[in-house]
Amino acid sequence: MVLDSCTCDYCCARPVIGSHRLLPSVLSQMIGCSLPGCVCAGFQPGGRNPRSCDHCSHGWVVHALSKLSPQQSQGVSPVEPVCVAQVYDISSLLLLGAQAVPTRMKILLDRLYSVLPAADAHNILASLGWTLQDYIRGYMLQDSLGQDLDHWVMMSHDEEVVTLKQFLRFGETRPIVQLMERRGCDLPVALATRPRLDSDIRTFIQRRSQSLSPAPPAGGASPSMQHSQCFPFYTPPGHLTLSVSRGGLSL
Repeated sequence: MVLDSCTCDYCCARPVIGSHRLLPSVLSQMIGCSLPGCVCAGFQPGGRNPRSCDHCSHGWVVHALSKLSPQQSQGVSPVEPVCVAQVYDISSLLLLGAQAVPTRMKILLDRLYSVLPAADAHNILASLGWTLQDYIRGYMLQDSLGQDLDHWVMMSHDEEVVTLKQFLRFGETRPIVQLMERRGCDLPVALATRPRLDSDIRTFIQRRSQSLSPAPPAGGASPSMQHSQCFPFYTPPGHLTLSVSRGGLSL
């Protein structure tokens, strides 16, 4: 599948990867783990859980965060304008390699998508392996081979906690996150600060997709990604943009 109608120059005209099993290890060197004490220099999707790194067993989110803006301190910093690049990066934290989206995370992501042109939002979803219908539903009905799903890969609770703080960057979502915090969301999570690498998330995904051959969907089904958590959801133990955006990571 090729996106040819995107109004941005961020996620368009790139093939969507329909399977997570092909991610060259050479590309994994672009996104290192951000957890304190971890020396993993590059994310390598696991065979069974594409959101877990085969090198260090840590999740996709704590790798991708090394490419994103530093986390806000309880929303005291100036808000950032919502643009395609930032929304793509945050979308990759939730959707890349996943088959379902946690409810509170979808509420926040919906708010960001509402600010973008519809074509841009649609193409971000497609570049990460999601159809608009699946996203609206909140989960995929079929895997990349067209088989009906009875379990789903989705981000873990710990990944939610870390990702929530990224939404403090925007005026559209900061009040919602602050309300969630007052109602019991435990946001603080310690992450090490690592030097930014030359390539970011979008590039990582773009290059990966260019060198991979997506698995053909059966029966004309839309390609989607196979991912790691089962239902009941398994809990796997920037800028991401230039690494992930154009190809759909197989995390």
